[in-house]
Amino acid sequence: MVVQIAICDDEKIFLENLVHQVSIQFITTGTKYNIKAYMDGMNLLTDCESITFDVVFLDIEMPRLNGIDVAEKIRATNPFVNIIFITNRDDLVFQSIRYRPFRFIRKHWLKEELPEAIQALTSKMRNENQYYTVSFNNSSKQIKITDIIYIESYKHDIYLYTQDEKYRIKSNLLKIEKEFEVYGFIRVHSGFLVNYRYIYSVDKTKVVLNNKDMVPLSRYRTEKVKQKLQLFSRGTE
Repeated sequence: MVVQIAICDDEKIFLENLVHQVSIQFITTGTKYNIKAYMDGMNLLTDCESITFDVVFLDIEMPRLNGIDVAEKIRATNPFVNIIFITNRDDLVFQSIRYRPFRFIRKHWLKEELPEAIQALTSKMRNENQYYTVSFNNSSKQIKITDIIYIESYKHDIYLYTQDEKYRIKSNLLKIEKEFEVYGFIRVHSGFLVNYRYIYSVDKTKVVLNNKDMVPLSRYRTEKVKQKLQLFSRGTE
């Protein structure tokens, strides 16, 4: 896997230094990578039309189009991109939270904070590159775990739903929950597990997914589901 990285900052000297520091950290982790640097958010957004970036480093304070506006537009078309905001203003962290940044790094503390961020990022990406082998009726297939939107228990079978396919296996939801919780799956109902990456909103009686499908939500699980969603979204679970 080659990690596609975009770095955007309007200060040329800092941008060059950041590209250098990010390169060092990815080399340290033994991860293959490709970096494209930008001094303007508009140019980055243009390239996002043809390149699916895995991680984007964004300066929040930029002319024309600031980093938060750029993040909003990137997130709309690439919901799983890892966004790392770079700034000197601590007060902007709260404004940026709604775009689910992976990290918030202060420019003056770049050398101290960047190594941890890259280590955590590469670890997260390795987890997200895991596959689950589906076996049923003497045949098997590998499914990327992050492609699974939700899992349903119905009668004596388990159904795994992806964007394009539905897979049926013999198992039980308690066993599947123990296997998949580490990958960000949340028990929302006695018969359903949902991948937090696809949750659009949590209602009183249902979970709405990004594709507008709805999964039932047990009332007594509501608060725990919201807490889990916040933890997974912040990368702290």
